[in-house]
Amino acid sequence: MGFGSDLKCSHEALLKLQDWELRLLETVKKFMAMRIKSDKEYASTLQNLCSQVDKESASQLDYVSNVSKSWLLIVQQTEQLSRIMKTHAEDLNAGPLHRLTVMIKDKQQIKKSYIGVHQQIEAEMFRVTKTELEKLKCSYRQLIKEVNSAKEKYKEAVSKGLNSQTWIQAIRRVASLHMCLPRF
Repeated sequence: MGFGSDLKCSHEALLKLQDWELRLLETVKKFMAMRIKSDKEYASTLQNLCSQVDKESASQLDYVSNVSKSWLLIVQQTEQLSRIMKTHAEDLNAGPLHRLTVMIKDKQQIKKSYIGVHQQIEAEMFRVTKTELEKLKCSYRQLIKEVNSAKEKYKEAVSKGLNSQTWIQAIRRVASLHMCLPRF
C-alpha cells in the first residue's frame, strides 16, 4: 500500500512545518516582549533624566538666551520622545503582541486537533485494512472448505450412481457456495 506510506511522509512533514511555525512565532513573541520592555525602560530613563535636568536647570535659567532656549527645546523634545516611546510600547503590547499570543494559541489548538483527527483516521484505516480484511479472509477460507466438501459429496454421489435428485441437490449446493465466495 504505497498510498498510505506516502501520506505518512506528508503527515510528518506537516507536523515539522507546524512545529517550526510555532517556534518562530514564539521567537517573535519573545522579541516583541523584550522590545516592549526595553522601550518602556528607555522611556522611563528619558523621563527621569528630563525631571532631573528640569530641577537643576530651573534655578540657572534666569537669563534668557539662545543657548538657554536651545537647551529647553532639547529637554522638551526629550520629554516628548519619552512619551511617544511609552505610548508606542503600550500600543505594541495591546495590539500586535496580544494578537500574536492569540494566534499562537490558535495554532497550538489546530495542531492538537489535527493530530487527533489523524490518529482517528489511522485507527479506522487499521480497523478496515487489518480487522475486516482478516474477517473476510477467514470467511473466504470457510466457504472454500464448504465448496470442497460439496465437491467431495458430489463425486461420491457420482461414483455411487445415486439417483438424479441427489445429484441435482449436490450441484445446487456447490453452485450456491461458489456464488457466496467474495471476488478479489
